Amino acid sequence: MKFSNRLISLVPCLSIVLLGEAQANEKITVAFGEVLAPWVLADTNKGIILDLFDAAMSPLGYETEKIYLPYARRSKAYKRGAVDVVSDMNVNTIEEYQLHGFLSDVAYTYENYAFSLHKRHFQFNQLSDLEKYSLLSWQDATVHLGAAYAQMAANNPRYSETFDQSIQVKMLFLGRYDVVQMDAHIFDYYRANMQANGEVDLSQKVDRFALFGSSPNGFMFKSEKMRDEFNQQLKHLKATGQYQKIFERYIPNLD
Repeated sequence: MKFSNRLISLVPCLSIVLLGEAQANEKITVAFGEVLAPWVLADTNKGIILDLFDAAMSPLGYETEKIYLPYARRSKAYKRGAVDVVSDMNVNTIEEYQLHGFLSDVAYTYENYAFSLHKRHFQFNQLSDLEKYSLLSWQDATVHLGAAYAQMAANNPRYSETFDQSIQVKMLFLGRYDVVQMDAHIFDYYRANMQANGEVDLSQKVDRFALFGSSPNGFMFKSEKMRDEFNQQLKHLKATGQYQKIFERYIPNLD
């Protein structure tokens, strides 16, 4: 009888320990971009990419710890095991940084353009046309966008990159660079935000040149099981219309 009472008293303690282990296993550390609105809004832990990931993984019981890093540091953090998942991954990036893990299905797609001030009257028809002009792009674009883009950048002595994409918009309207290369939604977001704050005069007309095509991206997982779960949830979000609603939350006029 004495043994029986002791066994019963140990059961709640054992349950607490097992529950604690289960909860710890459900936590995911994910690296997101640092300055990438409206895809990532680090100050509020919101944005298209974050909401997509949470909508996919939260129903499965996972808790996401979000870390915000510049592009190159994200890949390095994943490689050294500091995070479980990293965003903005494609085959080019994985090969360049020799990352090992499991790439998800395409979760979202950037639409990159070359932007210039209309008053400059530029006409760009192909990537090589950009080699003659000062161009500010985003960090690791030469890795992410493939060989043709990397060759253009290598041939351009006035090519630069920055991790802060709001700087690209500001530098264009201040006339510091002839061209900036970035996603259309990111450009529009920062332009509207800066205009509202009166930081820079952004009333000038802008030309957009679609030289780069779409840039599909996904998440890189350490766990194959977790990657497969994410893919299934992503399909569910698209099938139920939740995927589209997340985009419309940040881009109201999305077609």
